[in-house]
Amino acid sequence: MSIKITVRSDLELGVWQGMGGAITEATAYNFAKLPPAKQEKFLDAYYGKDGLDYRWLRISVGSNDFCLKSYEYTKKVDLSDFSIEHDQKWLLPLLKRVLKRKRLKTLASPWSPPKCLKWPPIQRHGGFLKPWRYERYADYLYKWLDAYATEGVKIDYLSPQNEPHATQIWESCRYSYRAQRKLARTLSRLNVELLLWDHNKKYLAKVADKLLPDSPAAGLCFHWYNGTHPDQMWRVRQKYPDKMLVSSEMCCGFSPYGPDWSRDAQLYLGEIIADINCGTSAWIDWNMLLSYEGGPSYCHNFVKSPIILNEAGSDFILTPIYKALKNFAKLCPAGSKIVRCDYDSIEVAAVARKLNRGYELILVNLTDKPQKLTIEQGGHEKTIKLAASALKSVKL
Repeated sequence: MSIKITVRSDLELGVWQGMGGAITEATAYNFAKLPPAKQEKFLDAYYGKDGLDYRWLRISVGSNDFCLKSYEYTKKVDLSDFSIEHDQKWLLPLLKRVLKRKRLKTLASPWSPPKCLKWPPIQRHGGFLKPWRYERYADYLYKWLDAYATEGVKIDYLSPQNEPHATQIWESCRYSYRAQRKLARTLSRLNVELLLWDHNKKYLAKVADKLLPDSPAAGLCFHWYNGTHPDQMWRVRQKYPDKMLVSSEMCCGFSPYGPDWSRDAQLYLGEIIADINCGTSAWIDWNMLLSYEGGPSYCHNFVKSPIILNEAGSDFILTPIYKALKNFAKLCPAGSKIVRCDYDSIEVAAVARKLNRGYELILVNLTDKPQKLTIEQGGHEKTIKLAASALKSVKL
């Protein structure tokens, strides 16, 4: 039986802005372990034209689960002790080095406000921003944006809270939909575009209806962790065509490095292609460089990254996840004009890009068996075979 894929030349989705990754303290700490020559090769692997050609960067405002310890920029409500000194050791040197190489779009995400602005006064295990402290929190974020700009790190987009509906054992803070709307209005005075949500996609259409109407936000950003949900994403794209969609975080759970990482690579490809086919403008991975053990993470939340250190920590390994991302980056470079594909199958993912003449269809087989595909575009059909687990492009 054939899977039918229809290239919708009447549904142009805009320009693909490319991929990116998060520079966490864990990434910066691991990077500092590499010899200088290896550091340059690592940067080439992510930012070079012969590598992944990353165009986006995500930064945590304060500590998160991939730091060596939990820390804060201030302990006082009047912010008189505010300082980003902690970030000067590993994080800012790497950020400056990357941004000296290439102008990137930057997205900043806090995992928690300072304890002094929350109830109960905790960074970890959730809690809430005190209702009378929204303006002071805006002052805090302004200070952070200004301090980073002084260091040469300009922030383009801000998501007001990472995973606002989650209570985590690491830095976290809970916001209702109403609180998120209030926070967005409060932060609209900052000189930065807002991307709301920064959480999973399972109910994204509901999230959009709760957060986007009459909102100052540029759009939504979201995570992968409870599934791809292209139906939810497509509903949001159709109802809010002028709002941005940005995939802001993805990673796979830790397992010792080995052949099973190829399955993770397929998950990455399926997610990225499905996201772009639903109008996602950019896609940002989580940690860019973790240890062989999947860290450091002060709360032991070990995961995978596309590049990892070897066991000795003296060199890095390009994993199957990295190689899959590189293959995709060559087929769908930043700047591609994206066209919608219609298909009804969970066994493949597809997206098309417009060429000077015709179209190029990018396909991934998400199964370990060959697939027969019928491709329709402009009233013409062609049948192809897609090998098991294959990533392939077809010019039409």
